[in-house]
Amino acid sequence: MYEGLDTIAIHNELAYHDVLPVRWEPLTRVLNPFEISGMEESNVLLLQACVAVEEQPARDKNDDLHPLATELARIDFKLNLVLKLLGSLVDSRQAIDPVPVQFNRRGASWQGRSVFPPVGSRGILHIGLRSSLTQTLDFVADVSENELGAVSAEFVDVAAPVADLVQQLCFLKHRKRVAGSRNPRRA
Repeated sequence: MYEGLDTIAIHNELAYHDVLPVRWEPLTRVLNPFEISGMEESNVLLLQACVAVEEQPARDKNDDLHPLATELARIDFKLNLVLKLLGSLVDSRQAIDPVPVQFNRRGASWQGRSVFPPVGSRGILHIGLRSSLTQTLDFVADVSENELGAVSAEFVDVAAPVADLVQQLCFLKHRKRVAGSRNPRRA
C-alpha cells in the first residue's frame, strides 16, 4: 500500500533527507592522515549521538517512570541545555541558511545558494545535523554534478564505522518519517 511518502535514495541506497545547514569548503591541499582520522573520530561521535537520539523510545503518557529514569531524564535535559548554551558561545562561524539536502554513506546532493563548486572539484562538505550542536558532519567529497545550483558530490574514502552509522541514521530517520505518516499526531 502506498503511504504517500517518497523514499529518497542516492546511488540506489536509502538516504537521509532534511532541510539542514550545508557548507562547501574547497580543498586547496591534501589532508594529512592525522586530519583525516580526526574528522572520522568527530563524525563517529556526532553520528553516535544522533543515532541515540533517533533510537530514543517514545514514552506513553500513562507510563510511570522508575525514579532513576526520571532523574536521568532531568539530568539529560540540563546537560542538553548547557551544551546548547556553550555551543552558542563557542560557535563563531556565520549562520548558514538551511537547504534541502540528501545524503548517505556514498554521497550527497543539496541545493546550493551562494557557492557553486565546479564539477570535478574536491572539498569538504559540512552538514549541520542538529541545531543544538555546533559540530558538523564532515566529508571529503568530489563534485559530480552542478546544474542550476543543484549540487551532487561523491564522498571519498569514508571509514567503515562512519559509513555504518550514516546508514543506520538514514534508516532510523526513514522509519520515523514513515511511522509519523501512519500515525499523525492528533491535536
